[in-house]
Amino acid sequence: MDAIKNGIRDEKSIHQNDKEKQKFDIASVIHDEICPILTFLLHDMYWIEKISECNTVKMRANQCVDQLTHAMNRCRTVLLDLLPNEEGPGLSESLDVMFKKINLVSGIAVSSEIDSRINQLGAEQQSVIYRTVQEALSNVSKHSHAKHVHVTAKIILDEVQVRVVDDGIGLGCGDLSPAFCIGVKMQNQRAEDLAGHFSIQNNSNGEGTKILLSFPIESHLIYL
Repeated sequence: MDAIKNGIRDEKSIHQNDKEKQKFDIASVIHDEICPILTFLLHDMYWIEKISECNTVKMRANQCVDQLTHAMNRCRTVLLDLLPNEEGPGLSESLDVMFKKINLVSGIAVSSEIDSRINQLGAEQQSVIYRTVQEALSNVSKHSHAKHVHVTAKIILDEVQVRVVDDGIGLGCGDLSPAFCIGVKMQNQRAEDLAGHFSIQNNSNGEGTKILLSFPIESHLIYL
């Protein structure tokens, strides 16, 4: 009887893990592929609307801006819905899965210090943390030639502080591609939506990069 119960639990666990993997894969496509394209098109429409002297073109560009903005908002809503729910793994566990996947795919060693209280933050706050770390690790694996990256996500007094620090080649002028700049703008916007701050900079020793995210919270909300 115990063996049957254990088998049922194992099947449920496998099914849940499969669902979370599917959610992760869908969220990655939306975040890494669809959102940057929409953002690039949105900035182009703003530019066309600004420089065009034709009223018809201005009107059509403005309509495109409205539709693209709506699409971006819908993507944001979907990404929030794809966050782990209370029945699945928490944010800290989801980050751990991400770290293992990065290590498996790129060979980069990932160490971390994750405050378990981040699991008690709101869905949008958790989403910003998750997407910031995800984008940072994606850039590290693609461009940095790093061997190690350290991720911290802590709650200090009434502020969330997230850091992603790698030991790669650092940020040079050649990294400032349109896609990279759009990614940074998206990260800045997410932080600003939470009245926070985002920055990316070379480490003080000249090796690797440091990505910082911080935003305020009401301290009593994290003690549930």
